[in-house]
Amino acid sequence: MQNSSYYRQRHLMIIPIIITLFLSLSCDPSNQVTIYRDNWGIPHIYADTEENLAYAFGYAQAEDRLIQILTSYRHAEGTMAEAFGKRFVDSDYNQRVWQHATIAQKNFPRLSADMQNIFNHFVAGIKQYMKEHPDKVPDWAPEIHPWHILALGRAFIWGWPLGQARGDFWRGKRKIERPHHSNQWLVSAERSAEGVPIALIDPHLNFETSGHWMEARLHAGEMQAAGMCIPGTPFIGLGHNQYISWAATTGGPDCADVYELDINPDNPLQYQYDGQWREITKETVLIRVKEENDIKEIERIVERSHYGPVMERDGNKAYAFKLAYADEFLLVDQMLNINKAKNLTDFKSALAMCQMMPQNMMYAGIDGNIYYARTGRVPIRPESYDWDYPLPGNTKATEWLGIHPHQDLIQITNPATGFMQNCNISPGTMMPNSPFTKDKYPAYIYNDTENRSNPRGRSAVRLLEAEKKLTVERAKQIALNTTADGFEIWQSALKESYKTNTKFYPDLQNAVTLITGWNGHLDADNTAAALYRFWRRECNKVKVNLPTDEDGTIKDLSTNDQKNMLKALKKAKQYLTDKFGSFQIPWGTTVRLKRGEKTWPVSGGSFNNGVNVLRAASGRLSDETGITTVMSGQSCCMLVVLSDPIRSYSILPWGESDDPDSPHYTDQAEALFSKSEFKSTYFLKEELMKHVESEKNILVPEDIE
Repeated sequence: MQNSSYYRQRHLMIIPIIITLFLSLSCDPSNQVTIYRDNWGIPHIYADTEENLAYAFGYAQAEDRLIQILTSYRHAEGTMAEAFGKRFVDSDYNQRVWQHATIAQKNFPRLSADMQNIFNHFVAGIKQYMKEHPDKVPDWAPEIHPWHILALGRAFIWGWPLGQARGDFWRGKRKIERPHHSNQWLVSAERSAEGVPIALIDPHLNFETSGHWMEARLHAGEMQAAGMCIPGTPFIGLGHNQYISWAATTGGPDCADVYELDINPDNPLQYQYDGQWREITKETVLIRVKEENDIKEIERIVERSHYGPVMERDGNKAYAFKLAYADEFLLVDQMLNINKAKNLTDFKSALAMCQMMPQNMMYAGIDGNIYYARTGRVPIRPESYDWDYPLPGNTKATEWLGIHPHQDLIQITNPATGFMQNCNISPGTMMPNSPFTKDKYPAYIYNDTENRSNPRGRSAVRLLEAEKKLTVERAKQIALNTTADGFEIWQSALKESYKTNTKFYPDLQNAVTLITGWNGHLDADNTAAALYRFWRRECNKVKVNLPTDEDGTIKDLSTNDQKNMLKALKKAKQYLTDKFGSFQIPWGTTVRLKRGEKTWPVSGGSFNNGVNVLRAASGRLSDETGITTVMSGQSCCMLVVLSDPIRSYSILPWGESDDPDSPHYTDQAEALFSKSEFKSTYFLKEELMKHVESEKNILVPEDIE
């Protein structure tokens, strides 16, 4: 009887194996997709078709970032308050004003059949993961649809053109901040030790929000792409394929305007236009808001003119915002075309769709070409108006005349300098003797002052110009460079000030010596950088003026500036001593990367007091502890060598996974980001196979619609 039972159990165990084997033999092998994960947890997906690739990519994204995907879709459709409470009401209202969900749903059927198929498969992959792992699905998860991808793409880019419109409205009323910071540069084959272009991709965004990138490698037919994606979208946002690389930084032409409306004193829903009254339409938006034990609805009103939504009112004046992207939905097509571009002609054709937000775009190819374009969807505007301020909305004379074709925009191929950079600076300071001068373009296309630069831009030009044959290792060092721009002139000023006022500050000798002997680097183990940073902060508070000649030579400092400089140093010394027991402490003691309960020292910095280096790392300073917790900066740094085959290296600030129990939750934070190290992307399969951590084979259903 025991033997009979034993064989019966063996037979029961064999049945599922036989069924699985039968299914695998009877299924179309083209529907099999393999997800390899390397030793950093990065998915490398190999499929026969792009739609099957999309299915597996959706599944892999859900494995690592399901909560981020679901949150992003809610944000885009304007239903965050329903899940997370009243603090999201204003955000939801803004998404409804600009109709991301409405426009996405309406236009999804207008996408090509191939694109719809990709989107359907991508969302099906996410849903399959959710079906298999119900314990990972939050109770607030929305019902997701393929059109959510369109809505998310619109919502992601919206801050750029909307920010331009807000800038026009507030210009002259209050200071306008430039909220985005990023680096990018290109070196030509002639200036590269390997005889091929080298490209840096380095967006600086918040690690928790817009800069919480996911890394991936996608392989299916013409789609052979590697880089960073926005979770919830099926393409690479920044990165490279087997032929080209592409990067972007904030800055670009003017793609939005504000119109001042003259309101009818007898009817607040009418405005004057060419001698007649036009109607302002009203629409009621219901925003569902989660409360402690209930959901309540809040009514908000959206007012619309023919220019666009009315965003502000002031007495008998109203202000309508007009964005060139208001009805657009083809950013996804543009990104797919970039992902699959084989050369510069293909890349320019993709940019010619004019769906990208205002950006500085850089291209490098294995054919040796490097290229820059200041891209965006730019209205053709009548002359004789200042488009940086609210415009008369009572006349058709200020109406847009169409959209500029891409060839009208600022661009250059293979500049004579052999290198170029745009670290959020003007086209006029991208390279020595830049050919981009304001007189060659309409003001709204140039959209900058000619000589505007910043510490990162100046550092990039200085370092790249010095390299006649740039090596890959040196390129990595420049990407992660921590030298503070202009520190030498502050050292000279301090030295001169102390020499004149020594008798008044005898207790500052050691602090002065520390700063004047500093090498200018914000390295984690540097023991002078922290004092320099907090000294510059105190100097800013008392508005120390450091006048220099055009060549950077310091002019004579006033007696008052000299004394304020020394008083600032005394305060900075005392501040650090109070917080840390010494003013001579490692930079990494005061600047820390954090995830969960773990923290790590970080080299680099981006601070408003003039301490701003290429290796960007910034966050909120706690004046209680003296520690800055790094939450933004190099959000997905990537270096691409345009050899054939292409090689690339990358870093994420934390890790690939959002699961605190995953080994890839903080592995890059500890082993790479805090140590200023790159990892290989293993773009070639033969290299990948030496570093595979796991392999998953997925069967894509045949009935996805």
